[in-house]
Amino acid sequence: MSTPLALPSELTIYTVGELRPSWLAWMNAGSGEPWRVDGAAVAEVDAAGVQMLVALAHSAAAEHQAFALENPSPALATACRTLGLQDLLTAGAAA
Repeated sequence: MSTPLALPSELTIYTVGELRPSWLAWMNAGSGEPWRVDGAAVAEVDAAGVQMLVALAHSAAAEHQAFALENPSPALATACRTLGLQDLLTAGAAA
């Protein structure tokens, strides 16, 4: 997937359900390239939003794809660290 999945400004329990269909379409369009997710635009995030990212990372692993969370915004980085998911922030470094 040469085009990263651009996360919206709001990644919360109120939006993840609406985002799921577009994320599934993006995942299915993959061509064996790393799954890249751009988190620069995220201004508001909660545990449900981070949970959706974790699910995406697990799906990538199940498909034997590298996963990279690129450019996490300060809000997204803080949420990941607060929830003990620092590995999600560094996944791109190993990919």
